[in-house]
Amino acid sequence: MIYGNGIDAQEISGVAELAKRRPRFIDVVLTPSERAIFETRKGKHQWEFLAGRFSAKEAYSKALGTGIGSGVSWQDLEILYDEHGAPALVKHPRSNDLLAHVSISHTGDSVHTSVILETFPDMHGSVSTHRPAWLEISQSALTHNVQYIRELTGAKRFMAVVKANAYGHGSAQIVTAALAAGVDAFGVATLDEALWLRQFGVDLPILVLGVVSAEFVNLAAENHIVVPLTTMTWLEEASANLMPDNQLLVAIAVDTGMTRIGLRSRQSIEAVINFVMARPTQFDIHSIGMHFATADTPDIAYWGKQLARWHQLTDGLTLPEGTWRHLANSGTALWHQNPSTDAIRVGAGMYGFDPSQGTMPPRDLKPVMTLKAGLVQVKQVEADVAVSYGATYHTTEPTWIGTVPVGYADGYARQLQGYYGLLPDGRHVEIIGRIAMDQMMVKLPEKVPVGTVITLIGQAGGESITLVDLANRLGTIPYEVATGMAARLPRQLVD
Repeated sequence: MIYGNGIDAQEISGVAELAKRRPRFIDVVLTPSERAIFETRKGKHQWEFLAGRFSAKEAYSKALGTGIGSGVSWQDLEILYDEHGAPALVKHPRSNDLLAHVSISHTGDSVHTSVILETFPDMHGSVSTHRPAWLEISQSALTHNVQYIRELTGAKRFMAVVKANAYGHGSAQIVTAALAAGVDAFGVATLDEALWLRQFGVDLPILVLGVVSAEFVNLAAENHIVVPLTTMTWLEEASANLMPDNQLLVAIAVDTGMTRIGLRSRQSIEAVINFVMARPTQFDIHSIGMHFATADTPDIAYWGKQLARWHQLTDGLTLPEGTWRHLANSGTALWHQNPSTDAIRVGAGMYGFDPSQGTMPPRDLKPVMTLKAGLVQVKQVEADVAVSYGATYHTTEPTWIGTVPVGYADGYARQLQGYYGLLPDGRHVEIIGRIAMDQMMVKLPEKVPVGTVITLIGQAGGESITLVDLANRLGTIPYEVATGMAARLPRQLVD
């Protein structure tokens, strides 16, 4: 049931001016934890953060129906981030009986916020923080992978691809780790993902890899997001839609054989360049790039055909000084002579899994993701006892069985019945019976304590289970396994 809602809007420049005139204003509005985040922001992002918290706290007081100073103070409210990096009211005076939903959005010089207060919610939050099942995301592994691929390719710029919740690893955790590793840019699939990065505080270049509708070009321009230029028709629509003061950053997408998006002829590429260069107040060319279709397979011939086509289409083009050229994806970076040392786009390699699934020579990558769960029950049963749905498994002798609080709703597929997890000492424990939505059972070698950690992806006791192992078992690709990890699994950034 909705208890109350409140909305508020503020001019970011006005809040910034007030803070500059009255420096104490910042400490009045922000809690110590919020202030710590504020100090990590740079330039306009500092003032966006302050204005967002100021406005959201006003919206909360309106939803409560009291106003700041009457029943609630600035320091009573603390807005940090949830597991996905979205704003979350982690402290408020009615937290015992009201669930608070907060939204903060920035457009130009304005910040708009809304707060909805809900009583007796029908469902809990999407992240299950009160059960012993979680993903660990390794900072040290990601840093190693970034440095290793940089050295392997000699690339000047490393674009971390963080689409699809950072390949299922968790956007907030991976972006934090990637920034610490010193990446130079981010790549995403959609404009929404790019806007989330800006809201998270990223001030590096952000490139959207998928088509962005021309109706949203002003939103992209105002947030300094690079969008792909794929057709002349799109470019003309974008030009017609752009507001007078907005300049759009574009990346020329060249189709050399992926046959997905992009320009396929030299004539069409030259035409869009001429169109853009004739409108310098509307457009700025950030980069030009292509995508290899077979870089992670032994099919070197098609890779070479695409590279030759790239040179036919782009050599000698008149482009602004400083235009990025990005051709290499993870497969190209790992197994081919880098066709351009300018910039590389890396997804799978950064996350530490082999996109070729063993069909190409091994590389020194470290897995970033680990999936663990603690046993919630341990019991001994006699012979000929059925286990789980359908009674597809029967014990053949007295057996110790452990229940693992992970199921197919967490992204651990039902087809993995008969596979195994790892005890802390590395011993294998077979998954017996059908995997249920939220739980599954494993056959234990002996009685072990409740709470014993079972590793389902990762290393334990010198043994390992990788995303590629699961993908091979399932007849799919590691990308699908990783992106299938459910949002309700908490992501923890470690080491």
